[in-house]
Amino acid sequence: MKTGPQFLNPFRFLWDNRDTLLLAILLSIAVWVSAVYANDPNREGVVDPLVSLEVIPQDGSLVLLNQLPETVEIKLRAPESVWQTLTENPEMLTATLDLSGASAGEQNIPVRVSLSISPAQILEVTPSQVEVQLDEYQQRQDFPLGLVESGEVAAGFQRDSATLLIEEVTVSGPASRMALVTQVLGNLNLQDARQNFTANVGLYPANKDGDLISGLDISPKFAEVDVKISQIGQYRDVPVVVETRGEPALGYQRTSTDVDPLIVTLYAENEEDIAQIPGFVNTKPVVLTGKTDSFVIQVGLELPDGVIIAGETGSQTVAVSIGIEPKVKNTSFSVPINVRDLGANLQAVLSPSTVEVFLTGPEPVINTLLTSDVIVFVSLADLGPGTYFGELSWDVLFEQVEVVSINPDRIEVIITEIGGENDPGAIPTPTAAPSTTPSP
Repeated sequence: MKTGPQFLNPFRFLWDNRDTLLLAILLSIAVWVSAVYANDPNREGVVDPLVSLEVIPQDGSLVLLNQLPETVEIKLRAPESVWQTLTENPEMLTATLDLSGASAGEQNIPVRVSLSISPAQILEVTPSQVEVQLDEYQQRQDFPLGLVESGEVAAGFQRDSATLLIEEVTVSGPASRMALVTQVLGNLNLQDARQNFTANVGLYPANKDGDLISGLDISPKFAEVDVKISQIGQYRDVPVVVETRGEPALGYQRTSTDVDPLIVTLYAENEEDIAQIPGFVNTKPVVLTGKTDSFVIQVGLELPDGVIIAGETGSQTVAVSIGIEPKVKNTSFSVPINVRDLGANLQAVLSPSTVEVFLTGPEPVINTLLTSDVIVFVSLADLGPGTYFGELSWDVLFEQVEVVSINPDRIEVIITEIGGENDPGAIPTPTAAPSTTPSP
């Protein structure tokens, strides 16, 4: 019996050859994966630079006590293309520490890492959690205010009062630190004070022993202090006037007079002795007669009986410094000009042959100065016959004397040969040549 044409059923074919088909699919996937990994292999490593740790802050009623890490170390496994993308877009990998739900006390908060790229696997996070210490936040303004005084007022004076010109200071911070505070203090230095003054002092929270309690905020940080100083009745401050006798040696003058200290504190058991002293006190006479140099001398004061200089050192003298210098004098000399470094078989005619030299210096030296002590010369080294303009140099045999100027400072120089064909007395035709430039 003859039948019609047979048609192939594709679903039955696939089913009958399912094992072969599955194997072909697996082989295709394996080939594709191998190709992908060959071009984009996986790599394990730590993200560089380290990832910044973003902190979600705690409740405003709490304060953080310990230091949190700024970065975390994250180790990844990812294809090279993912690593390249992270390098170009570091914001795709974030680390977060959420303190918004934390309570007071010590606790460990996990670090949350978010990676917005794939394929990639986070292998390790260091640290994976962070220890956090939180405390309640407190603020107070009711602490008593005080001063810690240091240094001693000047001899013969007393501190009458020292008043902080502020009524209230705010201290804030963790409750555990606030519990240690009992007062707010400022440091006041009274060293050598002898009159009323106002000072700006730094404030700090302190315990009952006056020790600083750190880790707290204080506002304001500074305050003014009004200090009242008065002199004790048996003491009196007066300036010192130096008494001198005689004059320095002839040609010298006194240029300065100084005394240390400028003001002395005097003391007497009887207040009437202090009251009788005028508004100053003289030193005993300092003799200047015949002095030629500055000097320092310890000198006593002209004080009535029963009155002394007060102070810790016990010294009853002051240091007097007297400055003495020679008087300055000006003079002038007419000095002949010397010729130096003139070549052999040459002679020179100078015009003019003398110059006027103006000098200044100490009067005692100027008074003994001779014309021969001032030398003016012109150097004619390496110059042949001809006419030149010579620049003058000079030398003074006394170091203290200074040449202010000479007139003229250049001269005409005519150089001729001795015993040559030309008449030595004749004036040769001027020739162009460089002027001499000797150094003074």
